[in-house]
Formats: sequence, structure tokens, C-alpha cells
Amino acid sequence: MREKERELSVKILVILTGGTIGSLISENVINVKEGASAKLIEMYQEKEGNDIEFEVIQPLNILSENLDPSYWEVLCDCLDQVELNQYQGIIITHGSDTLSYTAAMIGLCYSHTSIPIVLIASNYALQDERSNGFANFYYAVCFIKEEQRAGVFAVYQNNKEENIVYLATRLKEADTYLDQFSSFGSVDFGKIAENGFWEIIHEQNPARQEMQVHTEKWRQEKFRYIKKVLLIHSYPGLDYNSILLDSGIGAVLFATYHSATVCGGTKQCPVEKFLKKCKDKGIEVYACSFKQVEDFYATSTELLRQGVIPLVNISTEAAYAKLILAYNQPIKDRKTFMNKNIYFEILPELKMKK
Repeated sequence: MREKERELSVKILVILTGGTIGSLISENVINVKEGASAKLIEMYQEKEGNDIEFEVIQPLNILSENLDPSYWEVLCDCLDQVELNQYQGIIITHGSDTLSYTAAMIGLCYSHTSIPIVLIASNYALQDERSNGFANFYYAVCFIKEEQRAGVFAVYQNNKEENIVYLATRLKEADTYLDQFSSFGSVDFGKIAENGFWEIIHEQNPARQEMQVHTEKWRQEKFRYIKKVLLIHSYPGLDYNSILLDSGIGAVLFATYHSATVCGGTKQCPVEKFLKKCKDKGIEVYACSFKQVEDFYATSTELLRQGVIPLVNISTEAAYAKLILAYNQPIKDRKTFMNKNIYFEILPELKMKK
């Protein structure tokens, strides 16, 4: 009897934001439909009964490819109003295209959470038999029920039907062929199955004790998207003349090649000319993909000589979200903030083989 009472006491807040998991197919077009994500709860109750009390709210209803950081204001305001002690966990449903970016933002903003916050998505609309949307929801519930580990995570079933648990700030954008997510550093946090949670013990992953110390709320003010961060991916032939530096840009982030290099640009506008333009406008420039090694390529050395601030061992998604926070919070020393681990977004120093 007591066991049954314990099970019934589990209460989970479900925050719906749209995406494929909140879409329906009509005349071969997939689009968001209000209330579609709530189908997840019906499906869960058909399978498991009423062992969980779900509370559902929907602050957003968009396709995630249309996400811009102003929508994070709405989501953060929603989470800021939640009394965490009323719930055993929170599930946020989201579109898959920008899941990794929102996961990074929520992981950074709510590093202090006392309960598990789990983001999920779906590869196909729920009415499609190929969809993993319900599996992701079901195993997010299982993770909350069984593990009760405070922190921010994502759960997503891969094409091997393994239910991977990711640290939110290490989730990488899905690849464009198999639509599979991955972890920055190639080490997942764990797997969840019917028989429980399997944690991957690895030097890159934080131990339970490390996760328990993340209880201090660092964010001083509500998140408001005022200063933009311009994200520039390197590619051959990048023309810096085509990039406009408007007054709303607070910082530029280079998503460099893996060796911490960037395209030198065209003869008409080399990267040095672009960096000078940024300096003249008072715009700080950062670059991620740097590693803690002593030797750099000549082009990387030139970036550093020109004043580009290196971000070490952090994914593009986490660096982008973190910079947006750095320029939209009252942070005096942004460089120190960017190089401080807020929620395991910075991986340990890479041990080079001799």
C-alpha cells in the first residue's frame, strides 16, 4: 500500500514548446498543432495507467527551426516561476532542429536545479509509426522516476533503439543523414532502459558528487535578449564583406575548423580586415574549438595576436548560448565567465598521446 502511495506521489511538469513532437501531418505537411504534444500523456497513461500526476503548460508552440533567442526569454520566464519542490521532475518537449541550442541554454541557466529537467524531441510526428517521440517521453519519465538526479539532461532514442541520456550542455546538433544526436567529446552521460539507468563512468563525465554541488544560482537577472551574438561557421571562401555588423551585436563567435583555424577570407576582405572592423566597432571576438595544447597553427596564432579570445574544449552550441548569457547579464568580467565551468560545458584537458 505504501509503495502504491509512493508511486502516485510522483508529479511531473510537462512544458510543451511545439516542434515535430507537437506537430500533426496534414496533406503531407508537418506543422505544429496546439495540444498535439499532450497526446504523449494519453499514450503514457494507456501504457502505464495513472501512476504519474502530470501537469501541462504550453508557453510556446513553434517549429524549432524558427527559434530565435527571444523565445528563450519566454521559456526561462516560465521556468523561473516554477516552484521546483512541487515536482519530481520537468520534461520540456522541443523540436529536434535546435534542441542542442536550447538544451545548452537551459543547462546553463538552471545549473542550480534541485530536480531533473529533461528535454526531449521526436524524429517524426507522433502519428507516424516511425516516431521515437513517445519512447523519448516514456524514458524521460523513467529517468525522473528511477534516477532522481538533479541536473539538466536530454533523452533521445537513437537508430539502434538505445535511449541515450545526454548532459544538456554537451548535446551536439543531429547529423543531416541519420538524424542522430551525439555528445561533445563523444562520451554520452548514460542510457536509460526498462531495467534502470546505466551511467557511463568516464573521466569526461561528472561524478554524482560533482553534480550535487551545483546548487548556487549564478544568474542575477531575468534573461532578456538584447545584445546579439553573431555566429560564423568556417567554410572555404568565406567572404567577410557579406557580413553586416549592426549596432545590436555584442560579440562575434567563430565556430572554427577542428584545428582552431578559420577561413582566411577573400583577397578583398581577409579575416584581419574583418577583425579590425570588429575592433573599431567595439565588438569582442571569440573562437571555439581551441584545445589546451601548446602548439598552434600559424593562422590560429594570428587570431590570438589580433585579440580573438579562445574558448577551450566547449561545443559551438554551448559557447553560443553562454556568450548570449554573458552579454545579457550584468557580468563584469566576461572572459573569466566564459572560461568558468557553469554546468560541465567545458570538457577536461585533452590528454595527448606521446
